[in-house]
Amino acid sequence: MQEELTSRLSWVRTSRGIQIEIPGRRNGMVALYAPLVVIWLVFATIHYSHLLGPDRATGSEFTMQLIAIGIYAVGFCFFVCWLAWALTSDTVVTVDPDELKIQRRVMGIDTTARRFQTSEASKLRYVPPARTWGDKNTVNPLSSKIQFQANGKAQTIAYGITQPEAAAVIEWMHSVYNFRG
Repeated sequence: MQEELTSRLSWVRTSRGIQIEIPGRRNGMVALYAPLVVIWLVFATIHYSHLLGPDRATGSEFTMQLIAIGIYAVGFCFFVCWLAWALTSDTVVTVDPDELKIQRRVMGIDTTARRFQTSEASKLRYVPPARTWGDKNTVNPLSSKIQFQANGKAQTIAYGITQPEAAAVIEWMHSVYNFRG
């Protein structure tokens, strides 16, 4: 049975541990960027629709317009991928006494998965958001994260997590295994 951990996070008890689902932090740029790209694509479609008609350009002008259409098509593909990632990305952390597994998903499809022996993971901690490089008085909420040490490197679990969410995740992870440090 899936239960709510905080307002955004949910968890499920597994046979030997827990599985925590951490949705990606939605960026405000989605609300600005998505409509701008849609408007851009409408104008590009209108502008280049004459290429399908009988009175189209010839020679190098036609070739340049086809290249521009190709660039628009590639841009559209990047936009669709970015939008899918921005709206549907999440992280699933599975903790049991033997293994710590971190899966990143987009649209419910695993994109990456990392596995660590739980006994090798240590120093589980919350890293607060950093200040932006352009304005030292402003913090970037997407830069907060949960980190731990494994295999001699700092590993990250969740970007854009708030301090109360991180405290809940860390508490549940410690309920399965006492991470040293």
